[in-house]
Amino acid sequence: MKTAWMILLFVAPAFAQPQESASPANEAKTMIVGVAHDDSIMGGGIGGSHFLPPGNAKVQPIAWLTPAGEWVKIDCNAGATQACRRFDRDYLSKPHTYTVISADGLGSQLHVDKMELDHECFGFGGDGAFTGGPIQSAAVAAESEAIFTPGISAHRLPEQEAQPIRRALQAAAGTKLDSIEELRVYSVSLEGHSLFVIQRAFQDYASKPKFAPGHHVNLYFILAIGEMSDGHFRLLHWKENTDDDNEQILGLVHLKTGRDFLVDASSDPESNSFRVYGIRDGKLSVVFEGSGGSC
Repeated sequence: MKTAWMILLFVAPAFAQPQESASPANEAKTMIVGVAHDDSIMGGGIGGSHFLPPGNAKVQPIAWLTPAGEWVKIDCNAGATQACRRFDRDYLSKPHTYTVISADGLGSQLHVDKMELDHECFGFGGDGAFTGGPIQSAAVAAESEAIFTPGISAHRLPEQEAQPIRRALQAAAGTKLDSIEELRVYSVSLEGHSLFVIQRAFQDYASKPKFAPGHHVNLYFILAIGEMSDGHFRLLHWKENTDDDNEQILGLVHLKTGRDFLVDASSDPESNSFRVYGIRDGKLSVVFEGSGGSC
């Protein structure tokens, strides 16, 4: 299995197309990066968790973000050789300091001396050292924290509260859902919308004895987003590829303008990328998808 640098609409809400743009033209944009103390979340492919030594984390650029909440793609991708070389020279090769803007490790600073460009897979990232507080698993950080504000984090529901939501999802999803086993339920708030994110990523259950290496378990990778109403689950988003697209939450970020975003990392045997969910025209949308690398 090769590794790289580290949901289909079911009802009415329509997903927006990821935004395409060149590198930022002004200083108002800030670089957003994924941060993982567990190195299998970004760039580790589909495998068990491997925690880095204390004070260390994997870092991978995601996109530029404007104060208005527009996610702007990094113009380095497969086929854009000159743009990748320019990004390597002007950004990756230089030292950067990022501040965690999501709940896990909020306010911690992460210093990266330099990041590397994978010329074969068109991915980029590196290692950093952080101070100011621990990052338990993964987080989202920014080079400038000026446009962000603390907000409600993604909260994992205890078993007693999660079980009825799993069963309501099972009724809504029908044959799309293989089982309700090993599904994590998170409560999130996006711009006043109270939603539930239901996730089954490999890292959620890989450490359990019955899922140890060598034991075959046929469970799909699930990422669903929806809301509860009168005991029924209204499914707003269902990840199409449940076979080998291992998607999981990195964190929630909140802008001073009132925009909120859920940032996820996704990986499969040959690539990794990021997905950002937000509210557009009152509906849940994928507002960004990209970065990472593909081999």
